[in-house]
Amino acid sequence: MTFPRFAAFVLAFALLGLGAARPAAAEAVKFYIMVDVPDPTQLLALDRWYLRYHGPEMHRAMKTWQRNYVSYRSVAVPAEAERYGAIWRGRLTEIQYERLEDFYEGRRNNPYLDLLTPPPGGWRKTFFRTETATLPINPPENYLAPEPSSGVDRGWVDRPPATPPKDTPYLRWVLFLRPPAGVDAEAAERWFREVHVREVARLPGLRRYVGYRSVGRESRYSRVVELWFDDYAAWRQAFIEAAPTFTAPPWGGTFPFMDSVSTFIGENPDVDFINDRRVIP
Repeated sequence: MTFPRFAAFVLAFALLGLGAARPAAAEAVKFYIMVDVPDPTQLLALDRWYLRYHGPEMHRAMKTWQRNYVSYRSVAVPAEAERYGAIWRGRLTEIQYERLEDFYEGRRNNPYLDLLTPPPGGWRKTFFRTETATLPINPPENYLAPEPSSGVDRGWVDRPPATPPKDTPYLRWVLFLRPPAGVDAEAAERWFREVHVREVARLPGLRRYVGYRSVGRESRYSRVVELWFDDYAAWRQAFIEAAPTFTAPPWGGTFPFMDSVSTFIGENPDVDFINDRRVIP
């Protein structure tokens, strides 16, 4: 594979080593591709290249296998949100496949992948960075409800997510998480499930709180969580004005207590590449 063809997947998928652990053959998957533009003056350059060239070209190359391909523009939140880790400002793209094998089949000997238009400045030194998580289509874990697998209320908030349609967009805080270096993964998962999500679920104004475990062992981040609020003012009330206190894990640290990158988006994408049209965000 030539370098330009290799680099094309940095934005589109960032999944070069994902094959080590794959979901069952019939399990549909989605890729969350988080994109950050450290220099905010380059956000328009990202949009022009991505919306005009990269997205349509990637769909032309992979449309036989894709079932959904949408992208969300990040919300420009104030710098105060960075007290909870790195906030990425750019895009969150979601691409769905019936099976992870379909993605690999689409890559195999695909001539269109050599024809992708490079970003401004070329592939070798791009002005953006990416992280990807490979997930089930729908979140298996709803932390605002009783434990779904057992039907037993284990102390989580017993109420359905309250996200009916409204005039203004919801604010979705999407976090990619992984245990810090040297922390046992099983111990981190136990603390997360048994302690942390119960406390976060009690935050005021939290409308929806769901989670995923990455299905690819080679993904750099093992978990993804989403916290939905009515708007930034509601998020700020919960995380800045009220300054929540959470039980720290054995390894210490501050919220979210794991290595993370995160972004803020609305509930609807602003572009749909499969239908080749803009949608109302």
